[in-house]
Amino acid sequence: MVGRFDDSVKGVTLIELLVVLSILTMVLGMSVSVFRSFGEGQTLEVAASQVSTAVRAARNWSISTGMPSRVLVDPDARKVTAYGFSTVAAWDFEDLSGETPQQPLPDNLAVEGAFRQQARVTGHVEAGEGSVGTGLFCINDGAALQAEWLPRYDVHRGFSVEAWVQFWQPPWNQEDGIEPTGGFSDPRRDMRMAIMSLPGSFEVGLLGDGAVYLEVGDPDGDIDASFFRAQSESGRIFPDRWTHVRAAFDGVSIALEVDGVAVDWFPEGFEWIVEEDWPPFPQIIPRVDSDLYISHPARFFMGGIDQVVLRSATDPQVVELPIDIELLGPPQLIYLSGNGSLNPLEHDLPVVIHIAEVGDLAEVEMIDGTAVAKESFRDQMKRKKKEREEEQAKVEEAFGSPIGDLMSYLEDWQSESEEEGEVEDVYLLPLTPGQHFGIGEVDEHKVLRLHNVVVDLTGAIRG
Repeated sequence: MVGRFDDSVKGVTLIELLVVLSILTMVLGMSVSVFRSFGEGQTLEVAASQVSTAVRAARNWSISTGMPSRVLVDPDARKVTAYGFSTVAAWDFEDLSGETPQQPLPDNLAVEGAFRQQARVTGHVEAGEGSVGTGLFCINDGAALQAEWLPRYDVHRGFSVEAWVQFWQPPWNQEDGIEPTGGFSDPRRDMRMAIMSLPGSFEVGLLGDGAVYLEVGDPDGDIDASFFRAQSESGRIFPDRWTHVRAAFDGVSIALEVDGVAVDWFPEGFEWIVEEDWPPFPQIIPRVDSDLYISHPARFFMGGIDQVVLRSATDPQVVELPIDIELLGPPQLIYLSGNGSLNPLEHDLPVVIHIAEVGDLAEVEMIDGTAVAKESFRDQMKRKKKEREEEQAKVEEAFGSPIGDLMSYLEDWQSESEEEGEVEDVYLLPLTPGQHFGIGEVDEHKVLRLHNVVVDLTGAIRG
């Protein structure tokens, strides 16, 4: 018996299958295009969010540590970098409150720090009334606390040391300061008394005349080894009273403070030399594995030490902008004070960071089938400026330029009157936070969208 073909079962022809696949391909392509456009549209917002996060990180470092922090906005490198400090060691000596006053502490006695680090007594050290509660008093040669080296004491990026000190200034006779040439100097300036020392890496302390000093490197190292010593003028620390001292170096600048007030300093031996002729700062703080000292056996601190804190510069938080996003305006350094606000000594107005999507950066040209990004916004600015200078130089070489000479004179006069080395480009850009449209051209380049991140005087971040 032959079965009958069922007309209700129908197949799909090849043409129908190809049509369906074509439709699916078109829909998928449109979807990818939509998602790509959406992602590109969010690039500016993401970049602005990352910049805000970097500034907020610096502000959080300041608030949590009470230390100043900074943010570098570098349009040429297209980066925003935040710098700060974090606490790595601290001793308040309250666990010595049960020790008998004016009696030497047992040799090798362990004194616990804030992070359970232990520093052991060496030499004649006593416990007594400190700035708050109990303090540590160094009496004779060799008096110090010695803490075994830990990886957290590596402060090669920068450091800050602060402490309360009661300085016992050594006596002296004025006749001792008379020099053979008839001049006069205080011999106590050659006496160094360490507050905290990581030998070979850094040291902070007082000179015998009441000056504050900071060392980077090893003073007894090789002649080619990097070493720098900064010190203040004499008499900055009054004897026989508790005074707060802080010294910091972050690889870029040095700060010496007494009772929260910055004091002037200069490199050792350069008291009468202009700053332009000072030796350069060390590029990096030496990394060592020596023990950490409060005071130092060879340069013991004459007096009391309390509430000593060591901080290390954090890993910088860096934001690198994508290829189609630019920072507009000149480079700027944002200074945040210890309470998270803008430093009033550096800023009298809110700080605005201009983040822009520039139209010609989104375009690419095809070379041998390879997509190559066109030159960046910043590079085009430099190239066109150089071309204008070269054209002007050719004209001057051929015909002379009395007007150009006059303009150069006026520019030099304006620069000197404003005490600026170079007149920066000025951009007439909006200053309010958030996004802005219709900016137009900035230095012959079209800005598609602009996003401002504003840091007001209180340190609040908007935009």
